[in-house]
Amino acid sequence: MVRVFKLCGILILTILVAGPVYSEPGNRSVFKDKKVDYKTISDKQEKELQGKKDALKGKAGAVSAVSQSASKQEARVFLKQNSLKDISSIYIPEDIGKVVEAYEAPNAKRLVVHIQDLHCNPEAAFNLANILEILVKDYGLNLVCSEGAEGQVDTSSVSGFPDPQTREKVAKLFVNSGELTGEEYLSITRYPKLPIWGIENKDIYFQNIDEFNKIMAFNPDSMVFIDKVKDALNNLKPKVYSKKILGLDKKYAEYEKSETDSSDYIDYLVKLNPLGAGKYKNIGIFMETMQLEKEISQEKIIDESQALLAKLQPAMDPGNKSEIDALTAKAVLFKDKKISPYSFYSYLDELSNKYIKDQLSSYPAFRKYINYLNKVNSLDSVALFQEIDDLTYDTKDFLSDSTAQKNFIKANRNIKTLGDLFNITVSNEQYNYYLKNKDTCNVNFFKSTVTGLSGDSGIDYNPSLIDNHLAELEHFYDIAYKRDIALSGNALKKIEDANSKVTAIVTGGFHTQGITKALKESGYSYIVISPYSKTPIDEENYRFLLSGKRKPIEDLIQQMNEK
Repeated sequence: MVRVFKLCGILILTILVAGPVYSEPGNRSVFKDKKVDYKTISDKQEKELQGKKDALKGKAGAVSAVSQSASKQEARVFLKQNSLKDISSIYIPEDIGKVVEAYEAPNAKRLVVHIQDLHCNPEAAFNLANILEILVKDYGLNLVCSEGAEGQVDTSSVSGFPDPQTREKVAKLFVNSGELTGEEYLSITRYPKLPIWGIENKDIYFQNIDEFNKIMAFNPDSMVFIDKVKDALNNLKPKVYSKKILGLDKKYAEYEKSETDSSDYIDYLVKLNPLGAGKYKNIGIFMETMQLEKEISQEKIIDESQALLAKLQPAMDPGNKSEIDALTAKAVLFKDKKISPYSFYSYLDELSNKYIKDQLSSYPAFRKYINYLNKVNSLDSVALFQEIDDLTYDTKDFLSDSTAQKNFIKANRNIKTLGDLFNITVSNEQYNYYLKNKDTCNVNFFKSTVTGLSGDSGIDYNPSLIDNHLAELEHFYDIAYKRDIALSGNALKKIEDANSKVTAIVTGGFHTQGITKALKESGYSYIVISPYSKTPIDEENYRFLLSGKRKPIEDLIQQMNEK
C-alpha cells in the first residue's frame, strides 16, 4: 500500500507540473466565434514556469514505462465506468468543439451527448466525427441517433469498400458537398459497426420540408423588403441615436464580428447600465469569473496543490483503495487531456474536505481556483449569449430619452428578427421574442417608423411581402416543434430498446431546447456539445439540398479527380 501511495504521489506531481491548470477556453466558456484572448495569458504563465517544470522532470521519470502504461489502461477503464456518475469528466479538446450545457440527473443510468450539427459546414462535420470518435474510444459510446433519417442508417455499401484511401477520398467529397453527415463519414472511414439510427417521423419530416420549400418560394421578395428597411434604419441612426447609443451600436457590431472580446464587451455594457445588468444571472457569474481569473496565480496553484497532496496522502484511509485509484486515474486522465480541470481539481477538493478540512485555510490560491472552477462550471453559455443580446437592447432602451428613440430601437431589433425568421435561421429565443412582439413585426410598423423620420424612402410597403406570410412561417415552426417531439420520442425508445448507456443525438441546434427538455423529464443526464467551426454555414447549398436537388455525379467525380 505504501508503494501505491508513492506512485500516486509521483504521478500526480508530474501532472501538476506538466499539466494545464487553467480551465481551457473551449471548455471553460463559451464563446462561439467571439474572442477571449486567454492564449496570451497562458503563454506568458507557461514561459515563467518553464524553468520550474524542467527542474522537476527528473521526478517525472520515476514512474516506469510499464507503470505508466498500466496506469493509462486503468485510467481508460475508470473513465468509461465513471462518465455516467461524473459527467464533468467528459472533456472535448477546444479545437474540435465545446461543451455548452450539461445536466446531471440524480441516479441517472444513461447519458446522452447531444451534438449540435451545423448543416452544410464541412469543418463542423469533420469535427463532429472527431468528437464522436473520442466518445467511442474514451466513454463507451455505442449508439448514434441522427436527424434526417428514419430507422437504421446503413453505410455498408461504402464502408465495405476494400480500399481505405478511396473510401476516405469519396467520403470527404460528399461531406464537402453537404450530402454526407459527420456521423456517416465516421462510420464509412473508421467505425463501420457503430450503429446509426434515424429518429425522424417520416411524415412530419417531409411536411416540414414541404413548408420549407414554400417559404423559399416567397423568401427572395420578402428579403428585398427586409434588407431595404435595414438599410433605411441604419442610415437614420445618426439622426435618431444619441452619441452614447451610437457608441453602443458600434461596439455591438464589433462584438458580433468578433472584433471585440466578449469580456470587454460585457464590461462595457455593465458600466453603461449597472442596474440593468444585475438581473442577468449568467452575466453576473461571468463577471465574477473574470475577476477571479485576474487574481489567480498558476504558480501558486501548482505550489499549493503539491503541498496539499503532501498533507492529504498520509491522511487518507489506506484501506480505501477506490479513492486512491480514482485520484490516480483522474491525474492520468487530466494529464492526457481526457478530463476537464474541473473534474480533477474538484475531486482533489472533495478528498481534502474529507480528510484535512481544518487545514484548507492554509491553501488560499487553491481555494480561490476551486471557487473559480465552480463558477465556470455553473455558467450556462447558451443563456449567456442570449443575455448579452438582451442586455444590449435593454441598455439602448435605458439610454434613450424619447418614445421615438425607443420605437426606433424596437424597429431595428424587429427587422433583424424578421430577417432570421424568413431565412429559417432564427433561434428558439428569437422566435419567442417574435411571438411576444407580433404586433410590431408588420409592414405598417416599419412604414410609420421610417417615413416618420425620412419621408419617402423608396421602399414598397406592400403587406403581402411580410404580413401575409407570417402565418405560413408560424406553421413551419409549429411543425418544427412537432419534430422535436418525434425526434426525442424516437431517440428515447431506441436508447431503451438498445439498452445504450452512452448515446449521441445529432441534430441542428434549433432542436436542442426540445430534446434536452425531454431528456431531463425522462431522468437522463446529458451534455450539449457544439462542434468548432470558424467557417459559416453554406446556407445556399443547404437550401439547394433541402429542395431535393443534388449536384450531378459527373461534377462530383471531376472534383474528386482534381484533388
